[in-house]
Amino acid sequence: MTGYRRESRPLLQEHGMKFVTKLGLSAASAALIIGPLLGTAVFFEARSVLQERIIYEQVLSARSVMREIDTAMYNAYQNVSTIAADELLAGYLESPDDSAGESMVEDELEEREGLTGPWDALVVFDASGRVVFAPKWLGDEAILSAYPSSETGFQHAMKGEIYYSDRIIHRSSGKPVVILAAPVYGRADPHEVVGVVIAHYQWAAVQGILDHVDPLAKVHLLNRGGAIIAKRSNDTFNEEPIPPVERMTTESENAGYAIASRHTHGEGETLQVEAEQNGVQGYRGHGWRLLLEQPLDKIFAPIRKMAMETALLVFVALLVLAGLYGFIGRRFVSPLNSLVSGVREVAGGKLDSKVVVRSKDEFGELADAFNVMVDRLQERTRQLLEAQNELVKKEQMAMLGQVAGSVGHELRNPLGVMSNAVYFLQTVLPDADEITKEYLNIIKSEIAVSERMASDLMDAVRTQPPNLETVGVAELIAQILRKCPMPPSVSVKLNIPATLPPLRVDAMQIQKALRNLIRNGVEAMPEGGTLEIQAVENRQDGTVAVSVRDSGIGIAPDVLPKLFQPLFTTKARGIGLGLVVVKNLIQANGGSVKVESEVGQGAMFTITLPCDGGGIQNLRGA
Repeated sequence: MTGYRRESRPLLQEHGMKFVTKLGLSAASAALIIGPLLGTAVFFEARSVLQERIIYEQVLSARSVMREIDTAMYNAYQNVSTIAADELLAGYLESPDDSAGESMVEDELEEREGLTGPWDALVVFDASGRVVFAPKWLGDEAILSAYPSSETGFQHAMKGEIYYSDRIIHRSSGKPVVILAAPVYGRADPHEVVGVVIAHYQWAAVQGILDHVDPLAKVHLLNRGGAIIAKRSNDTFNEEPIPPVERMTTESENAGYAIASRHTHGEGETLQVEAEQNGVQGYRGHGWRLLLEQPLDKIFAPIRKMAMETALLVFVALLVLAGLYGFIGRRFVSPLNSLVSGVREVAGGKLDSKVVVRSKDEFGELADAFNVMVDRLQERTRQLLEAQNELVKKEQMAMLGQVAGSVGHELRNPLGVMSNAVYFLQTVLPDADEITKEYLNIIKSEIAVSERMASDLMDAVRTQPPNLETVGVAELIAQILRKCPMPPSVSVKLNIPATLPPLRVDAMQIQKALRNLIRNGVEAMPEGGTLEIQAVENRQDGTVAVSVRDSGIGIAPDVLPKLFQPLFTTKARGIGLGLVVVKNLIQANGGSVKVESEVGQGAMFTITLPCDGGGIQNLRGA
């Protein structure tokens, strides 16, 4: 019996090793076959989902740009209609001998020309086709027959129709414009057309919208016949017609995309996204189409790189796992189960799961490698989420731009009418009682606040290029303080050295930015306090730092990072665009802005601006 037992152990051990070997080889073979297949399936599924998301974002972008163009044209359409509906204008066209009325109408038209548009021409004709008013002249002649391109609009308006043309080239100026015409109805007979308002809308406004499209894309605005009528300002203009996109899918009735070999980027296929003109309310458009073309190798490059790296990482991890299975016996089943459990948790979406293996052998190393992979997957996931948030933020800003542009234009017209009405009442009622005067002043003040909000809306989404000039710091601060009366409870302390070099900035834009900061500082001191304004030169950088410090309630630490975000405000009557406007205006002038604050210790906003000659290169390169 003893001899039998001694001979049986090697035999059992031999059979045991064969079983473990088979188990390891089977597991390794399964991992080598299933792993790559699974990785490939995950790779293609992830790529498909991400590609669809990017294409969807591009379609939304095209629709957003087309909507912005429609909104701009509708605003021009609405502005001309509003000018034509003015009762003072109608009254003068019925009674042209009223010299006092002529002056009032002329002043009002000049003001409306500045608030609306932009226009290449804005002219009022009487019913006979004679020029009556011309805030912006069509040419040297004062009769309609001298301007053939405007006769069609005049004839439509005389029939009581509001007319808008396609994009045309003005014969005398050679500039592309859109002609709009609106009838002026008489006050005595509201069905009688006594005149026509004709305006030439600057095509550069549409060009400016296209200039803000993603620089990777080629952008074309096409008319109904497929001819290109607008591109970016720096793109070569080509009159060759482009046929409609043969869409692979349709996201809506007026937008879709296709993958095409016809391209404008060189070799390779392109993603073509097309959005058709849909119009806004009364403005129905002329069947324009917006076409965006982007090379597939560029637009999908981040997806391809990220997917390949992730697939390679998973494939390497599976190879390591298969190799370990082939050489490890039963005593490592427990750590293997831990690894399998960890893989399942990560596959289920629990990316914070970590594998704990206390052994110092290969399984311990595999566990460490697996945890590193999970960390990398977490990082990749974080990068994807950040990219998604960035896309959402861009979409929100685009929507904000549309809303701000529309609301800003829509508010300015009624505000201008109300302002004129208050001015008229104050003029014709010089002997009114004090209560009436007080209420008129209150209305005038609230109109000014509303106009400032509308201006902030426009500046927050589309800052105009600065008109650079040389201006002294002390002079700039003095002009601002003259326009910003301080409450009796607030004292102003100035520290502006006379030796400061002049600035090279847009004085109007910097005044607006500093007025916002001074106004915020005063509002932060409801019980009164000290507002300190000081300026310091930095000769090394060629800049001047202007600080506005208040002794108010201060800003909470959790609020500081959000101060310059659009639509964020802590005020009861704020709209959250004041500091956004400040940041945009300062950056447009080559400067920067920062804030320092402690609760209960006040706040200090510091803007850094280039000196005359010190920051010009920075501004030109911005």
